Amino acid sequence: MGQMSVSANEPEQAEGPIFTLQGITVEAKRPDWEAKLSPGTVTVIRPQDFKGEQKTLPDMLKTVPGVHVREVNGHGQYTTVTVRGSTAAQVGVFMDGILTNLGGDAAVDISTIPVKNVERIEVYRGYVPARFGGTFIGGVINIVTKKPDKPGISAEVGKSSYGGKSLSMEYTAPAGSGTLLVAGNYESSDNDFSYTNYAAERNIPEVQNALSGFQNQVANFNRDCIDYLTSTKNQQGQEKVPIISLSPEEVDHFKNNTDDWLNFVRGTGENSLAGKIEKNAFANAMQEDALTFKDKIASTVVNGKTLQELFTNEYGEEWWWGEASREWKEGHGDFITPEIKQEIVRNYVDQTVGDTIANEKLNTDPETSKSLEGYKKKVEEYKKKLKEAKDGKRWRKYNDYKNSSALVKWQNQNWMVKGSWNQIDRHLPDGLWGGSAADAIIHNGVDLRDVYFYDSRRQKLTNTELMLQNRNQNGRLEWGWTADYLHQKKSYKAENIMKNDVTDVEAVTVPLREWSKYTSNKYNIQLDGTYKVSERNMLDFQMNMSHERLHIDGSLMDKVLGDSDIANTLGQTRNRYDQDILNVQLQDTITLDRKSTWFLTPSLRYNRSKITGYSDGKRFAVNQENRFHWLHPKDSQVDDKVTWQLALKKEVNDQLTLRMTGGTYYRLLNMYEIAGDGAGILPASRGSGQNSVFPVPEEGKQFDIGAIWKGKLLHADNSTQLTYFWRDSTNMLQLVRAGKDHWSYFNDNRGKVHGVEFQSNFSWKKVDLDLRATYMQTHMQRKNSAVGYGYSDIWATYQPEWEGNARLTYRPNRHVDLFGEVHYTGGYYTDYSKDSRGGEYAHLSGRPVNALTTINGGVKWKPADSWQLTFGCNDIFNRGPKMKIRSNTAFTVPGYINPEFPIQGRTYYASIRYQF
Repeated sequence: MGQMSVSANEPEQAEGPIFTLQGITVEAKRPDWEAKLSPGTVTVIRPQDFKGEQKTLPDMLKTVPGVHVREVNGHGQYTTVTVRGSTAAQVGVFMDGILTNLGGDAAVDISTIPVKNVERIEVYRGYVPARFGGTFIGGVINIVTKKPDKPGISAEVGKSSYGGKSLSMEYTAPAGSGTLLVAGNYESSDNDFSYTNYAAERNIPEVQNALSGFQNQVANFNRDCIDYLTSTKNQQGQEKVPIISLSPEEVDHFKNNTDDWLNFVRGTGENSLAGKIEKNAFANAMQEDALTFKDKIASTVVNGKTLQELFTNEYGEEWWWGEASREWKEGHGDFITPEIKQEIVRNYVDQTVGDTIANEKLNTDPETSKSLEGYKKKVEEYKKKLKEAKDGKRWRKYNDYKNSSALVKWQNQNWMVKGSWNQIDRHLPDGLWGGSAADAIIHNGVDLRDVYFYDSRRQKLTNTELMLQNRNQNGRLEWGWTADYLHQKKSYKAENIMKNDVTDVEAVTVPLREWSKYTSNKYNIQLDGTYKVSERNMLDFQMNMSHERLHIDGSLMDKVLGDSDIANTLGQTRNRYDQDILNVQLQDTITLDRKSTWFLTPSLRYNRSKITGYSDGKRFAVNQENRFHWLHPKDSQVDDKVTWQLALKKEVNDQLTLRMTGGTYYRLLNMYEIAGDGAGILPASRGSGQNSVFPVPEEGKQFDIGAIWKGKLLHADNSTQLTYFWRDSTNMLQLVRAGKDHWSYFNDNRGKVHGVEFQSNFSWKKVDLDLRATYMQTHMQRKNSAVGYGYSDIWATYQPEWEGNARLTYRPNRHVDLFGEVHYTGGYYTDYSKDSRGGEYAHLSGRPVNALTTINGGVKWKPADSWQLTFGCNDIFNRGPKMKIRSNTAFTVPGYINPEFPIQGRTYYASIRYQF
C-alpha cells in the first residue's frame, strides 16, 4: 500500500537501525512516549512504495483525503496544494521540519520539490503538532528525507512520453561515527502533448465575417475609391464639393472598366485624376474650417499689419483666434473680407495641390496603395485564422522543464548535517485565455504562434540549503537545536518580445516584464524538545526565529518616469524586502485515566511577523517625490497573535479509536501581500492618500471529529478512518483593482467549509486495496472594500465537491506486481463570480469545469532481488486534455473552452532500477 493513516499514539514501526520515530522530523532517537504528541489526522506516504512509477510530489499528494492539488500551469509547471478547502497560501510545507514557504512567494510550488530521496511524506490536517513552527489554516505537509542506515548503491533510469527522461543515483556508506548519504537526480520533459482547442470552432463565424469584409474591400477597391473621390456628402451627411467631379455615365464606366480607370488615375492633363483634383481644389479648400489656414491667416498682411495683429489689437491676445475663426466661417467681416479669404485659400491651394494630387494618386492606384496592401495582409491573416479555427488540434508549446537535484546527508545518533541543491530550468507555457476566459475564443491560436507581447518566457529557479542539527537526551528532557540556511535564486527572461505590438506604457514604464531576478536568503534557528512531566503528562515545546531578505532586480527597475500620471503608481518599485518571524509553541499531552485510554492535548502558539518593503531606487524625476503619496521608500508592518488547539482522544479498544480536535488559526502574510511590489500590486491608499492601508493576517477556527478502526474485514487486515471537518475563515485576502494602474490586497473574503474524509486500506496475502474519498461543501462571500460594497455570495474556485482515489495492487508471485489506479476529481468553478439571478446564470458565471476521471496502470517485474523493471501508463483513456469549461461569452456562439492551462493526458513510461 502506498499510504497509511496513523494517529499520534500509533507510530509506524521503523525498519533497520532506528534514527527517528514516526512523525518526528529530527533524526536522533526519541522516547517512546513522543508518539502521543500528534493527536490529529495524519496520512503518511512512502515514495519507496511507488518506486519505478515516476511519480512526483503532486502525483502522490493527489491521493490524500482532504487534499486537492492544482497544477496551475500544467504538469511539471507551477503547482500548488490546498487542504480542506484552504487557499494554497494557508498550507505550510516543511522539509525535515524546516519551513520552505518563503515570504516572497504567494505559495509553495510543489512541482519543484524532488521526492527521489524522500523516506516519507506526512500530511497533517486539522490539529498541527507544536513541533511545526507557525500556524496554518489548511494544514502542514512535512517531507522527511531518507536516513542513511546501511551501505549501498542504487541507480534508476526512466523514459516516458513527450521526451521525458529521468536518472537518479544514491550512495550510502559508513563515515566516521555515522552514515553518509550522497544522491543525485535528473528529470526532464518536453511536455509537448496534443489537445483540442474547444474555443477554436466558436471563432469561425467571427473570423468568416471579418475575412469576407476584407475580401470585399480588396475586390471592390477601385469602386470604393471612385465613390470616395466623387462623394458629395461629408461624414455628417451634409452637402460638400467632391474631390473630383464626374458625370454619372463616367462613374458607371470607370466602375465597370478597370483599365480605363487605372489610365485615368495614372494619366496627366485636365481629363485625368490630377486634372480633376486641381479643378476642384479651390472649391474643396473653401469648405475647410479656419484651423486649416491658421498660419496663413495669422501672417496675411492687410494695410501694413498682419491679421493676427489686427485681431489682437481689437479683441486682445486671448480672443483673437476665436474672432478670426468666426469671421472666416461667416465669410465676411471687419478684417477677413471675401476677397481676403479667397486670396488666402488660393495661396494655400497653390502650395498644397501638388502634394494632394500625389497623395490621392498614391492611395488610389492599386499598385501603390498602402490601404489595399493592408487589406490583402488582413485577408491572408484571417485565412490563416480560419484554418486554425476549423482545425482545433494543438501541441503544447513552451512547456518543457529540466529538474536537477543533489543531496548530501551525514548523521549519527546525535548529529545531522545536510546539504541540498535543486534547480529547475523551464519555459513558462502560455495560457490559452490571453488574460481572461472571455478572450479564450479570439486567442485560440496559442501554441500555433506567439500571441503575447512577451513570449518564450524562461524561468530558472535554484535552491541551496545547509542544515545542522543536534539532539540530546538529559533524563526526562529530550531536546535539540537546528540551524538552517536557505538560498533561492529565481531568474526570468522573455526570449521573444513583440516590440511592434507593445504599447508605450508596457514597453517604457512597467518593470520586470522583459527580465527579472529574485534572490532570497533565509536564516532559521530552532529549539525544540519534550519534557516528561510524569508518566501521564508530557510537555512539548518549540521556538524558532527566522530572518529572510529578498532582493529584486529587473528590466526598467531604474527607469526614471518623470512628471507623469504613471509615476504616481510606478514611481517606487519595491526592490528589497525583509521578514522576521518568531514562533513560540507549547503542547501538553495529558493522560486522563489510569488505563491510558483517554488523552487530552491542549496547545498554545504565539506567532509574530515583521515585514518591511524598501524602494531604494526612485523612478520619478527630481523634485517629483511629492506626486507619489502613499507608497513610501520604506513601509513595514508587525502582526502577532496567540492561538490555541485542543484535542481529545479515546481508545475504545484495540480496534477502535475516537478523536476530536479544534482550535484557532492565524496566517501571517507574505511580503507582497503586505508591502506590494510597486509594479502593479500596491498597498491601498488611506484617507487623503498620504498613507497606506495594509491587509491583516487571515484568521480561522476549525473542528473535526473522527473514528479509526483497525482489524479484520473481508478476511483482510483493514484500517479505516472516517473524519468530519468544519472550518470558518475570516479576513481572507482578495486581490482587487484599486486604481487605474494598480491592484491592492484587501481582507474582503470570508467562508465556511465542512466535509467528510474517508480512507480504508485492505491487505490480503496477494492483494492490497487502498480507497480514499473526500466530500466537501464550501460557502464563500466577498465584499469590495475598494468601492464600499457589502458581502455577497461568490464561488469557491478550484475546490471540487467530490474527490477520490482507489489503488489496487496484485502480487501473483514474488517477482511481479500488477497495479491500477482510478482518480476522480469532481467538477469545480474557475471564476468566483456568482450571478445574483441564481440557477443556470449563477452556475455558468462561475465557468464550471467538468469532472475528470483518470485511470493508471502498470506492472513491476523483479527478475532478481537487485533488479526491477517497471512499465506503465498514466491516464490510459487520455481524459486530461479533454477537460472543458462551459463559457457563454457575449456575442459568441455558446459552448466550451479549455482550462487556461491544459492537463497532460496519456503518458507511457518505463523504468529500470538496480540495487548494487
